[in-house]
Amino acid sequence: MSDRMSVVSRAEAGAHSPYGRYIFISFVILVLQITVLLLLDRQWFCACGSVRLWQGALDPAQNSQQLTDPYSFLHLAFGCGLFLWLKAIRPQWHLARRATYALASSVLWEIFENLPFIIQIFGTEGSGLRYSGDSIANSFADTVIAILGFLVASRLRTGWTVSAMIGLELATFLLIGDSVVAGMLRIIVSATTI
Repeated sequence: MSDRMSVVSRAEAGAHSPYGRYIFISFVILVLQITVLLLLDRQWFCACGSVRLWQGALDPAQNSQQLTDPYSFLHLAFGCGLFLWLKAIRPQWHLARRATYALASSVLWEIFENLPFIIQIFGTEGSGLRYSGDSIANSFADTVIAILGFLVASRLRTGWTVSAMIGLELATFLLIGDSVVAGMLRIIVSATTI
């Protein structure tokens, strides 16, 4: 009987553990992401009519519309960076709490990059990439990939993580002529010309 009570007590404690709370918060954050993207009039999938796991070529009709694309490498690097940053500023937090904050950061970026004025900057001002915003599927996949990067970084030494981030930035630039640095420069140039 005491063994049965012990199992019940552990199950009740698990239901109220911080991990369960962070899983619930993460779920709410993801629902918020989808809701805001719907309010921004983003489509679930590519208007081209196809759904693909990978879109490697620059195609104005499919840029950031399929599940993954060369920008996915940048989201992987972003997740790695979030791990390093949160570990540096909040070393006392356990991994689940840091992961939830990383998820929230990624979702905020996904919402930000789909605002009309950011679409204008990324899509027409200096990039030549004709960005028209993300599909919801692409945005959601970007968030998942950022969390994957966060989790990978949690297993690597800092030097390896930084090297991976630089490599992913360079690989993306070589693949499509765009990167985080190039995008930030476009935002800065656009902000200074307003």
